[in-house]
Amino acid sequence: MASGLFGWDLLYNSVEKDIKNDQDILVCLTHLVLISKGFKCIGLGESKHIDGSETKTESLPKGWNEEYAIRYIFQGKLYNLKGTNLDESVILNLVRVDERTVGSLQLNARQVLSRKGTLPDMIPESEDIVAQIQSELIDRVVISTRTQDNATQTPAVDRGSGIRSTDPFPMFPFAMPDIGRSLVQPYGRSDLDPFGFEPRNPGRIGVLPGGGGMIFNPPRPSFPPGNLGVPPGSLPPGARFDPFRPPDGGPNPRAPRRPDNDEFPPPGYDDMFM
Repeated sequence: MASGLFGWDLLYNSVEKDIKNDQDILVCLTHLVLISKGFKCIGLGESKHIDGSETKTESLPKGWNEEYAIRYIFQGKLYNLKGTNLDESVILNLVRVDERTVGSLQLNARQVLSRKGTLPDMIPESEDIVAQIQSELIDRVVISTRTQDNATQTPAVDRGSGIRSTDPFPMFPFAMPDIGRSLVQPYGRSDLDPFGFEPRNPGRIGVLPGGGGMIFNPPRPSFPPGNLGVPPGSLPPGARFDPFRPPDGGPNPRAPRRPDNDEFPPPGYDDMFM
């Protein structure tokens, strides 16, 4: 007898007179595995509705092998088993109705060697078939896909502090205190922050200078008016650029720039008699 599977003799004796082919025996074995896992049979058909008044049983209903359409309930959920004969095999589909998930399995009728005797005598590979029914039919539909989807969408949890992060694009791969976020900025942050605004600290308290995304940022405060040789008011207040050259400033101020005298000299420039 298959390991952990009991009740085959009782089940088979109750339906032996209905057996027509080897596929029927494989469907009986599938039914027994479902029952041993806690499923209850509620009749035939492919209806997708239950009202709670269904009679639950462990036996196969009359006419079970006419179309192989058997209904089950497990943990309050409806499951429909549908079988189809194909040459010397049977294709079984177990549908979890509420989530529309399907487990499929094809069993070869040649695995049935006899219609009399014990289960190992009738199906020597019964233990392998039982394992297939468990993994390819039951496990694929009983484990809720909605639970799996919710698990993949669970927000990340910091292992150290237990803080649950809801930021879909965290700045750091681990949770940090607010002060750490305000004092440390990863490279390239300023290129994404042209206005120098720190969203996690709008007041910019303790935030290192950043923003602009420029190769050269002018000294702070912005350029003093009247220092660039342009009419007053031609630059917007707080301008962060120098359209002519980098400003003079810092510990080593530059000497004033003179024209580079690369223009053509006037006619007769080098005539000593003029």
